[in-house]
Amino acid sequence: MIRLLILSIVMVSCVSCKAKNKSGTIYLKENKALRDISYNTILHYGYPNTNRLLLMEMISEKWNIKHKEITGCIVDERLMRTTDRRNKKTFAAIEKKYGADWRIRYEEDILDAAVKQVDIMDVLITNTPFRDQLKKCNIEIDGVEKEVRLLSNSDLYEVFVHAYDQNYRKTGCCTLHVDTKNRKVNIIK
Repeated sequence: MIRLLILSIVMVSCVSCKAKNKSGTIYLKENKALRDISYNTILHYGYPNTNRLLLMEMISEKWNIKHKEITGCIVDERLMRTTDRRNKKTFAAIEKKYGADWRIRYEEDILDAAVKQVDIMDVLITNTPFRDQLKKCNIEIDGVEKEVRLLSNSDLYEVFVHAYDQNYRKTGCCTLHVDTKNRKVNIIK
């Protein structure tokens, strides 16, 4: 029952377009592979849906697709046309590589990633060493901000947990490996 409730909250937040952190600043993991030609880069403009972007980041290695914000909320017609034209070429390349139904499969993977986020938090909140690590970083269990990356198999994830200092700058709290199948957590640092 609790899993279903958490899953529904995550699903609603994926659709919402007004997700921000406590400081009102949007923080995303920097994409170091954006200039890598092995990745297809989809450009975005307008107000970002940060929860969805984090889920897309979680599956980006599998799909070799990166997402890049090119501007914020102030967008002119020329920028929209240019971006849409570039994305059309990117979508054609992705379709050539993955097939005509790639968008459907991509969306399914995003939904699976949302479910995995819930599973990961379910494992983490019951883990005493993780809770102790959160106390050291002055993070409440319901205020955990994390970035998740799939490791070699489909049940092992690397999780980067972030804290914020007094000036609302993001600082690292800990890095973990979470095995959702065996419900184990290894604190790396």
